[in-house]
Amino acid sequence: MDRVVLPWIALFWLTAMAEGLQVTVPDKKKVALLFQPTVLRCHFSTSSQQPAVVQWKFKSYCQDRMGESLGVSSPRAQSLSKRNLEWDPYLDCLDSRRTVRVVASKQGSAVTLGDFYRGREITIVHDADLQIGKLMWGDSGLYYCIVTTPDDLEGKNEDSVELLVLDSITLQVSRPHVKDFKWS
Repeated sequence: MDRVVLPWIALFWLTAMAEGLQVTVPDKKKVALLFQPTVLRCHFSTSSQQPAVVQWKFKSYCQDRMGESLGVSSPRAQSLSKRNLEWDPYLDCLDSRRTVRVVASKQGSAVTLGDFYRGREITIVHDADLQIGKLMWGDSGLYYCIVTTPDDLEGKNEDSVELLVLDSITLQVSRPHVKDFKWS
C-alpha cells in the first residue's frame, strides 16, 4: 500500500509547489554604462487567473560600491566581511540607513512610475521586465521585482538584481572588460 500512496503524495506535493507564485530574476548582478539603456529581467509564474501586480523597488547600496568595482575596497569592509562570510557591507543594512523607493508598478497594461522616476524613460515590459532608457549615476543599487496576486499567496513573490552603473572612461581606465569586475 505504501508503494502506491507515496508516489501520489509526492506528486501532490510537487504540484502544489509548482502552483505557488514563483518570481525569479535570471541575472543577479549587472554592470551597465552611464546614459545607456538597460533591461532588468524578471520572470514569474502563478496559478492565479487574476491579473498580477508587478512592482519594482530600488534600494541604494549601504556603502559606495564604486571603489570595490575598481579593485579598491575599504579595509573596514574587508575585515568585517571576513568575520562573517554571509554578510555583505554593500547590501546588508537596515532600510532606514539607505534610500528605498518605488521605481514603477504595473497592473494590467497600466504602468505607474514612482515620484522620483517621473519624466524618465522607464517602463515595465514583457509582463515584468524593468526597462530603463538612460541610466544615471544614482541608479546603482539593488532592484527588487515584487509580484502580487489576490489569490496566489504561496511561494516566492520577489527576487532581486544588483545594478552597477559605470561610465565608459572609468571602465576603460580601470578594466578593459566588464567581466573582470570583482563582486563580493
